[in-house]
Amino acid sequence: MLAVWLVVVLLIAHLGLAKWSGHAEAALPQWLMIAVMAAAVWAVFMRYRRSPALLRVPWLLMGLALAMQVFWAATNVLAATLGDKSGYLAALATVLSSLYVIPCMFMVTRSFAPDETRGVAVLDLLLSCMVAALLYLFFTKLLSGPQASDPTSIYVVIYLADAIDFSLAAMAILRLLGARSFRWRYFYYAASAHLLVNATVAAIYNRIEMHGLPWWAGSLIDIPHALVVLVAVRQPPRWLRAYRPSLAVSQTIASFAPTILTMMVVMLSISTSRVSFVSSLLAGCAAVLFYGLRMAFIQSGHLDRQRAFNRSAWRLEQQVGRDPLTGIANRAMLDTRLREVLEEGCISGNYCSVLMIDIDFFKQYNDSLGHIAGDACLVQVAVALSSSRVRANDLVARYGGEEFAVVLADTTAKLAQDVARRLIAAIERLQIAHPDCPSGYVTVSIGIATQTAQTPMDPVAMLDEADRALYRAKSNGRNRYEPAAVPQYG
Repeated sequence: MLAVWLVVVLLIAHLGLAKWSGHAEAALPQWLMIAVMAAAVWAVFMRYRRSPALLRVPWLLMGLALAMQVFWAATNVLAATLGDKSGYLAALATVLSSLYVIPCMFMVTRSFAPDETRGVAVLDLLLSCMVAALLYLFFTKLLSGPQASDPTSIYVVIYLADAIDFSLAAMAILRLLGARSFRWRYFYYAASAHLLVNATVAAIYNRIEMHGLPWWAGSLIDIPHALVVLVAVRQPPRWLRAYRPSLAVSQTIASFAPTILTMMVVMLSISTSRVSFVSSLLAGCAAVLFYGLRMAFIQSGHLDRQRAFNRSAWRLEQQVGRDPLTGIANRAMLDTRLREVLEEGCISGNYCSVLMIDIDFFKQYNDSLGHIAGDACLVQVAVALSSSRVRANDLVARYGGEEFAVVLADTTAKLAQDVARRLIAAIERLQIAHPDCPSGYVTVSIGIATQTAQTPMDPVAMLDEADRALYRAKSNGRNRYEPAAVPQYG
């Protein structure tokens, strides 16, 4: 509360000294105005120190924006005190006024995502600098030389400044409505309060200045800065804690925010084309190019994260040994189990068999009914195959896509054919409608391979033999099984 009372004293002193001096641009009242601005910078710096690492950057940007206004006001005081015949101080004040926009735009348009690439941040900074450069070009061209005395030119500058200020305020409010974390909502609450009041005060101040500033006009500039101190030191309102946007709203606003930078550069390029066509054209083209590069950087980052996720998922699947969609064994477990039964058969002479199973016309099923229905079909088929196996130690696995494999330990070719017939019948009993299948419902084809004394201990060779038999079953009309031909291993 001490900070609030100190600001109240400064506000009253500023107004009193302005009344005593008789005009707003006297040096002593302006120094008090700078003191109010410095108090706002101090309040933001205190928030910066108490914030977690990710939130320190936006608070720092807000403090930097307020510092730019302090330097702008100090430059005006120097110009009033020392005189400015050469116009250097006026030019410096214009530069500082333009630089104020950079941190403001950066803090309301950046996503501040921890995984965002450095290239995206650099492009956003370049776009913000382009906005400041275009504003400086526009202001200096229209406020110097013969155009400076033209009211039309001055009003064009005022309207553009209003558009920039209120756009920044609107964007801060939008970010407030999209922030899911309370700490982020609090930051955008402080930023939007300052930017909205600052835009309103600037619009009023600039129009008053057209007809000469009254003695109290400087106190208008105190209002947004005093508001920053008030917001920063007091407890946030209850609705700020209670409000929480949906994830969809939050993601949409966060994705839309960075496009404002590009839109603003293009808008300014159109506005400044009347004073410098070539520079404006180059800035507009650069904005479009930077936006394309930004999207490319983001897309590349998404692809990298997706690849990393896929690798992690694949490793997890291999460790768990289960297919994530159907819940049955995956290819890694299939290879391991098949190698085991091949070795057991070679030692004991009780040879194993392998069934390679493929859903008939599955591509057409996906094309006509969609991939969601296709996934549901795979799950139903997997359940039917698992529940129809002969013994508990038989393994049903998803080989890949719409193909499945069944490992039958200690199983002759004749017994394997009995199992194949039972599995075909089990799938038919499901009666899964299939408009592009001749039977009108989902069927499977099966290839059978049985181990012999000459069979290599390589699961790939056994699976390849069953796969060739499966191909013959599909060539011979589907919805059937075919045993493998007697292999000639040399």
